[in-house]
Amino acid sequence: MKKETVYLKLERDVKAITYDVSVSSVAAVSCNDAALAAKIKTLKLFQLDVKKSKREIISVIKVIDVIIKEFPEAEIKSIGEMECIVEYVGDKKQHKIWDIVKIVFVSLIAFFGSGFAIMTFNEDVSVQGVFGNLYNYVFGVIPQEPGILEFTYSIGLTVGIIIFYNHIGGRRITKDPTPIEVQMRIYESEVNDALVETANRKGELIDVD
Repeated sequence: MKKETVYLKLERDVKAITYDVSVSSVAAVSCNDAALAAKIKTLKLFQLDVKKSKREIISVIKVIDVIIKEFPEAEIKSIGEMECIVEYVGDKKQHKIWDIVKIVFVSLIAFFGSGFAIMTFNEDVSVQGVFGNLYNYVFGVIPQEPGILEFTYSIGLTVGIIIFYNHIGGRRITKDPTPIEVQMRIYESEVNDALVETANRKGELIDVD
């Protein structure tokens, strides 16, 4: 039987609105046989367990394996990514109000945060001087002891650091990689690239004769 060539282009990351993830959810499929391509697109790969994690990573090998098991006559040629990150986001229409709330919240943080940064810059990075001026403008007096501004600043700074580094103690807040883990992966990738390049330049790369 003549094998039908199927071109598979796996995406790097996709947003899923349903729990069931099919081939069409993660990849583009092209084939001379339109009927075969349509059937391949409907093949189910896995089901997201959002209680465990809203994000899963699937390799192109797994996608090819699912296709070949169902259609052994297909010859798969991958022209896309090696892995795909699938993240469940649900129905966006149901989260419209929540998205607006988040936009307003982030806008307020950006507005007051930038204002605070400008004021501390003008005070030669003196937070105490900025707080003193604010107390004087609002209350007409500069307190001698720490007040509400210092208290909220300390709380906000602590919460911001915890959220940014995604850790509190030894526990991770979310399943997203922390900034340190991201930088470590970048460092490891660059080290591996450097080792390969160095071996290639020195003629120490093991290759075919």
